[in-house]
Amino acid sequence: MTKDTIIADVLREHPECIEVFDKYGMPCRTCAGAVSGTIADGAIMHGLDPETIVRELRECCARRHGNAAGTSAS
Repeated sequence: MTKDTIIADVLREHPECIEVFDKYGMPCRTCAGAVSGTIADGAIMHGLDPETIVRELRECCARRHGNAAGTSAS
């Protein structure tokens, strides 16, 4: 998972990660932009650092699926 990963792909593959988007006030589950927008697009739109969001998404995946989850470039 990188800042260039599409938000909808994150939510489809790792639905538990909605908690990270919710934490930062990113209503990705209801936003049409999530279909084609990247994590970086969403973070910047909300005035957030994309790398912070990616790091927390990876941590969320690791907690749910083991340490290797969330580290691929997809």
